[in-house]
Amino acid sequence: MSKKYSIFITVLFCLFIFGFGAALILSPSRDFSDQENRFLAQFKAPTLKTLRSGEFMEKFEDYVTDQFPLRDQWIQLKAYSERALGKQENNKVYFGTDGQTLFAQFNAPSPGDLEQKVGFVNALGQNLTVPVYFSLVPDKSWVWADLLPANAPNADDGSTIQQAAELCGDEITFIDLRGPLTGTEDSFYRTDHHWTTMGAYRGYLGLMQGMGDSGGIYDYPLTLCSDSFYGTTYSSSGAAWVEPDSIYAVIPEGGTGGRVTVDRYPEGVAIPGGLYYPEKLEVKDKYAYFLGGNQPLCVIKNPDAAGGRLLVIRDSYSDSLAPFLAEEFQEVHLFDLRYNNTALTQYVADNGIDQVLVLYSAANFATDINLFKLAR
Repeated sequence: MSKKYSIFITVLFCLFIFGFGAALILSPSRDFSDQENRFLAQFKAPTLKTLRSGEFMEKFEDYVTDQFPLRDQWIQLKAYSERALGKQENNKVYFGTDGQTLFAQFNAPSPGDLEQKVGFVNALGQNLTVPVYFSLVPDKSWVWADLLPANAPNADDGSTIQQAAELCGDEITFIDLRGPLTGTEDSFYRTDHHWTTMGAYRGYLGLMQGMGDSGGIYDYPLTLCSDSFYGTTYSSSGAAWVEPDSIYAVIPEGGTGGRVTVDRYPEGVAIPGGLYYPEKLEVKDKYAYFLGGNQPLCVIKNPDAAGGRLLVIRDSYSDSLAPFLAEEFQEVHLFDLRYNNTALTQYVADNGIDQVLVLYSAANFATDINLFKLAR
């Protein structure tokens, strides 16, 4: 190696290290990543306590990782590199064998953890005098297992749902949604973990059958709302070669009878809302088109419906399910344990609820830390 070449490599290395270091210092910190749909770590000045405990260095590492210059572009470059090397995973996202479907890794709960979580559901059933139903939406890696890379670990094998069903007590009616979704080609977004409008519709039919009602069969045409949806799985993957998803609606705003009303309770006070929020189609998180995104409580009313008052203890999968439930029940109360600390027994009594549905995706149920609120 010549002396000039050695000097060139040294200078290039220093420019790379110190250049990106200077860019990190001079660039303003971003609070939120639209690409990844999450808040980013911020710099926190060290204290004697955090220096001694090592907490400062841990937080500083998170800060550097989140605020690194051209972070989004580096993630994409890494994904392309991994793919070129024959690897089928990047940032805990698997590349589907069709080249267009992305799978977030599924982290199944331990048997003890699952028993505790289902125990909270059982406690809810014991504390209430109305029927309580429980259901888990299977992961995309269960429904589209044939598109997973060969021997991919961290995939849903159906055992979480099967074990949850077996752990349910006599007060709980478990509804298995694996059947209605298995073998379908359009039940999930390719770039996101959520089910599509058609997946939610199939889930709705399965839920209604499990609750003793056939449910409405809707033959309304699918209305294209957006053809440029990139979901959270895409954001984590860096897989820039994947094409966007399309978002559709079936039930019109206001319901098929035109009398559906929606009240949101972001801070305990009712704010009129709707089933759909078209302005959300202009931002990165387009799934928020359904009901406007996460919120502590949402109450949907339809005086023309035949059913009574349903309380849904839910995660975000219920957002695209809600328009179908609104056709079935006079009132649908969507209750999110992450943002709502109201005692459920009191809420059921105060609002004349006559049926309760605990509905989560299997992945969210495995990781939710708020399920203990069911037992209060």
